Amino acid sequence: MAQQIFTIKKRSTFVMIRNKGEFIKGKNMNIQILHNQDLENSIGVGYTASKKIGNAVKRNKAKRIMRELARKIIINGKINSYYVLIAKSSILDEKFDKLILELKKNIND
Repeated sequence: MAQQIFTIKKRSTFVMIRNKGEFIKGKNMNIQILHNQDLENSIGVGYTASKKIGNAVKRNKAKRIMRELARKIIINGKINSYYVLIAKSSILDEKFDKLILELKKNIND
């Protein structure tokens, strides 16, 4: 049975993950991971695209890309975990297949 994925919406959850979690630097995106047993067999995913990425159109495109990556890759991640994907501006220029490989590599390390 596939795990349940939910989107992180509260700032306090993002701050908790930043303070207590593990930080992984990537070429096109950074990832923050926190394992938490209180999630009851689900996976929480958050998306961040700051103004450094560009205007609203570019930020929204980066978030759409990250949401699709989460649907394909993070659904197979560790249950009872939080993941925060932080976009870098290079995410808009990279091919989707390479982004999938990068996320798989960074999560499984």
